[in-house]
Amino acid sequence: MADILTTVAALSRQELFFTFAVVATLATLGLFVVTLRADVARRPAPARRERRRTLGGPRDPREALALVGDTLAATHNPHALLPVILRATAEATGAAAGRLVDGGREVSTVGSIPRSSRPLTLELAPPGEGPTTMLLYPPAGGFDQESERLAVWLAAQAAIAVENARLHHVVQRQAVTDELTGLVNRRRFMAALEHEIARTSRLLPPALILADLDDFKLVNDRFGHPVGDALLQAFARALEQHVRDVDIAARLGGEEFAVLLPETDLEGAAAVARRLRRSLSRVPLIVRGGVEITATASLGVAQLVEDEGADSLLRRADAALYRAKADGKNRVVLADVIRPGVRPSS
Repeated sequence: MADILTTVAALSRQELFFTFAVVATLATLGLFVVTLRADVARRPAPARRERRRTLGGPRDPREALALVGDTLAATHNPHALLPVILRATAEATGAAAGRLVDGGREVSTVGSIPRSSRPLTLELAPPGEGPTTMLLYPPAGGFDQESERLAVWLAAQAAIAVENARLHHVVQRQAVTDELTGLVNRRRFMAALEHEIARTSRLLPPALILADLDDFKLVNDRFGHPVGDALLQAFARALEQHVRDVDIAARLGGEEFAVLLPETDLEGAAAVARRLRRSLSRVPLIVRGGVEITATASLGVAQLVEDEGADSLLRRADAALYRAKADGKNRVVLADVIRPGVRPSS
């Protein structure tokens, strides 16, 4: 029960951070949009017409604002937001052209860059490993002071928006990923399993492998929890090496793992499980202080049958895993086959 409460608390914290990131991004870009609209309203019509000419097209700056909103609605990926922010800022300030450089690599341009023109250089919060710079090239008459101040302020707001989008992206990934191993977590795995069952072809439905490290508590007791964590990480890597790109490997909790194998029959899934079991038996997973630490796993394998749901499939695979443990561990056991068309009992 304590483990369940801990998991629920962790999920609640993740959801709180997730919500905060979304609200912060919306608020920042909302302010971004309001400011640009106010700037458009302040400018006289001739200035707006001149701004359209500097970017080589008849675009109203409010169309650029719509791009920001549409992009935010479609994605919180900072790299997708950056080009839209560049376009909106260039429109609002009357720039002749603009460039975005991320980590030394050009990622977006607008307009035709004038020759022998010094750009206004604005640093944004880095969404990647290197700094992100927005370069705005002035129109023929140059930027006036108001346009320069607006560009600097907008760049600061854009930097906040990009950082919030990055935070949103990170938290979203954490919500579906097991922090220790990098595999998907139980929540994401169950969603994928339900989706696969809903869309599957009954000609070749998916299969499921449940795996549990044998005597994992003894490793923790003898070597300590840091070594136990390293063993779990090594097992996750071994698991990934034995599955296809389309398969989904997950850590369900503790030392229990699962693999969803789309369009795979029972024998095909069993072959994967047997390869993994043999690999674990032959090669130490980690070496610490000159000590080779090996591990074995017990595995249960089941294939979805007609009219079966996720809970029943998991119960059959878990029952097979339990028999593997009871029969001496370090083995693969296939789940009992139920007749197609007969709904498993709950």
